[in-house]
Amino acid sequence: MDKTQSGGFKVENTTGLGEMLLTQMAGTVGQPDSASEMEQELRRALMGLGRVVMRLWLARLEGGYPAKTVKCECGHEAQYVRQRAARLHTMFGEVRYRRAYYLCSGCHGGVYPLDKQLGLRPNAMSAELERLAGMMGVQMAFGKGSQVFEELTLVSLSDQSLDKATQAYGEEMERQEAEWKVEAHDEEALARQEREVSRPLRLYGSLDGTQVHTRGEKENPWRELKIGAWFEARGRPPSKPDGQWRICAHNVTLYTDICPAEQFSALVWATGMQRHAHLARELIFLGDGADWIWNIVEHHFPHAVQIVDWFHACQYIAPVAQVAFKDDAQRERWIERVTTALWKGRLDKVIAACRKHVNLNRQDDPAQKAVTYYTNNRHRMDYPTYRDNGYHIGSGTVESAAKQIGTQRMKVPGAIWNLQSARKVAKTRAAFLSNQWHDLAARRTHLRRAA
Repeated sequence: MDKTQSGGFKVENTTGLGEMLLTQMAGTVGQPDSASEMEQELRRALMGLGRVVMRLWLARLEGGYPAKTVKCECGHEAQYVRQRAARLHTMFGEVRYRRAYYLCSGCHGGVYPLDKQLGLRPNAMSAELERLAGMMGVQMAFGKGSQVFEELTLVSLSDQSLDKATQAYGEEMERQEAEWKVEAHDEEALARQEREVSRPLRLYGSLDGTQVHTRGEKENPWRELKIGAWFEARGRPPSKPDGQWRICAHNVTLYTDICPAEQFSALVWATGMQRHAHLARELIFLGDGADWIWNIVEHHFPHAVQIVDWFHACQYIAPVAQVAFKDDAQRERWIERVTTALWKGRLDKVIAACRKHVNLNRQDDPAQKAVTYYTNNRHRMDYPTYRDNGYHIGSGTVESAAKQIGTQRMKVPGAIWNLQSARKVAKTRAAFLSNQWHDLAARRTHLRRAA
């Protein structure tokens, strides 16, 4: 007796089953030309077998003698009417089945106990098909994704179906975030966290934005996709600016939205509460010099350590040198000297060095820009203290998220998004990159199982 164990399901006499399938295939396929053809034909045969087993399984779960009445969700009794046919779009293709149909005497709605028990969605994608289709949709453009999906699964889905599955998960993420926002202002929930939750020793937050091409506004078709990240980090910064960076972010949670900063602020607080940011012994926020970022941090986390990303801070030095010096060697020496001063936290020297080259007659003068930037953010540039404390001083985590969500998915060639679609797909990809996919799948209403 051949026995195998897979996912908790025991299959006995698989050799006999395999021989029966092989005999049937040999009569229809004939002699294969290659191992690749064998695999392709076997996959198709297993798809057909899966459809049959799925249909038989549903029939067995339905049973032969339906009850005369069942309880409706409205609380009234529903009377049995008849058996009704339905179709499911599954990972094995289309599966047809029949189940009992009841009519409620109270709300006059239809009741299908089997559909409710298993979370079935007649004439729509099954939960598993939607889950995998959504995973493909967050990875690549829907048109190309539908082609790849069919190659991998033998299931044909249109690009619209892939879009629908991906957005369904985006809508689920929106519902999750709405619950978080309510909880974030629940005094009882906050008090419970303070009593029961272990305080994070050190937690980082970071905010950034990237542009997404949207429809509807001819004058301003590009909208800012705001992106936030909560994470922990291992390692320490190097001892000198050109040293080896060995800091690695982990346990990363990403979140996004396309909305004004005032609205995004609520999401920052809500996601922060989920990561217990308000309880962290050390909370460090990283960002560039954008005012909206620091306004949000000041509002929700006034005691957080604020750090301007080191690499953003350095970006203001070279443009000053490009205008101020014609000699390459002189220019490089000046950049090295000012960068070293910035690394050592000598902001007065940095500002003075830039101020020497301010030209008020020049529009968009890089030296004046640098002076303003360093003056406004000097309290966020104490890099020696940050390094001594072992703090991460680069916002690479959220910038990487901006590339993975914005550049790699939202800015694929030719993509012009409906605003709501862009929001949902971005949220879906953020959840996927944050390892939240299975949690979202469990939340989908059609995944509910009978107790």
